[in-house]
Amino acid sequence: MKKIMLTALILISAVCSQAQTKVPERGFWVVESNANQPKAQTIRFYTDDAKLIYEETINTKLNLKREKTRLALNQLSNKLNEGKDNPENKKLIALAFNLNR
Repeated sequence: MKKIMLTALILISAVCSQAQTKVPERGFWVVESNANQPKAQTIRFYTDDAKLIYEETINTKLNLKREKTRLALNQLSNKLNEGKDNPENKKLIALAFNLNR
């Protein structure tokens, strides 16, 4: 019984310690599409207080169900909110996903 309790305690502490190491997200992003133009999508990045910092329209439909796509958008959002990427470059998303505009 002691071995089971000790094992459970170790597993619970390992799970809790991993959850605390996650980097907090900065800002958020929104993807909009239009029924009249199903392949065109507009991606907007905002700060934590909902101020628009970057917007781009692409002519490809992103699959937002894929974890890799959401992770790339989250990383781009973090970079934009930290000021690491230059928002004057109007092809950030096209470059991040290797899209031809």
